[in-house]
Amino acid sequence: MNDLRQKTVAAMVLAASFGPAAGEEFAVEPHEDIRAAAEQHVLARTESLSGRIEVTVGNLDSRLRLAACDQALETYDSPNALSGGRGVVGVRCTGSKPWKLFVPVQVATLNQVVVSQRPLVRGQSLVAADLALKEIDTSTVHKAYFTRIEDVVGLRTKRAVSGGATLHAGLLQRAKLVKRGSQVMIVSALDGLHVTMRGKALADGGRGDRIRAKNLASGRVITGTVTDSGVIEVTN
Repeated sequence: MNDLRQKTVAAMVLAASFGPAAGEEFAVEPHEDIRAAAEQHVLARTESLSGRIEVTVGNLDSRLRLAACDQALETYDSPNALSGGRGVVGVRCTGSKPWKLFVPVQVATLNQVVVSQRPLVRGQSLVAADLALKEIDTSTVHKAYFTRIEDVVGLRTKRAVSGGATLHAGLLQRAKLVKRGSQVMIVSALDGLHVTMRGKALADGGRGDRIRAKNLASGRVITGTVTDSGVIEVTN
C-alpha cells in the first residue's frame, strides 16, 4: 500500500470516528460535494502557475458515509502539501456533527513545449522541420524545457533522441560557430558604418555568445558577439 493510499485510509478511519453513532439515521454529505471542495481548494492554490491546470480528484470509498454538514465545508493544505503534482487536501465539517478527511488529488500543469518531430542523431544541428509543439504535463519535467521552436533551431543534439521526446537543456547544446584559434571575420558596426577585418578567435563560441578575438592587422584584442559561422560582431 503506497503512502498516499495509507494516508487516505487513515483519514477515512478518522472521519468515521467523528461520525454519528452506529444505527443512527442521518443525512449523508454527498461525495461529489467533498471532491468538489478539494478541487476548488487546489485550483485556488495554482492560480499563479503558467499553463492550463487540470485537477484530478481521487474517488472516495463508496462505503464512507459522513453526516451532511450544516455549515460550509472547509478545506486546508495537508502537512506535506503537493509533491510532484500529487498529494492530499484536507476537507472538514465544523458543524454540529464534525468530521474531517484527506482527499487524494493530482495536479497537471499543461504547457506547450518543444518536442522532436522525428528521431534525431547525435550531433545533429536542428532545423524547424525537426521540431514541433506538444502540450504536456510540465510538472513531471525536471529539466529546463523550451516553449518556442525558434529558441531550439540551430542547437545541436548531445546524443541520439527518439521521436516525440521533450527537448530540454540536458539534450542540447549550442552549435559551435567559432572555434578557438580559427580565423574569423570581425564586423564592426559603429555609428552606422560597417567595417570588416580579419581576426583570430580566442575562444569557442555559439550564436549569441560573447567571446574575445584578436585583430590580425592591429594586434588589438576585442570582445564581440558570435552572429554566424566564423563571424564576430562588435557594436560598442
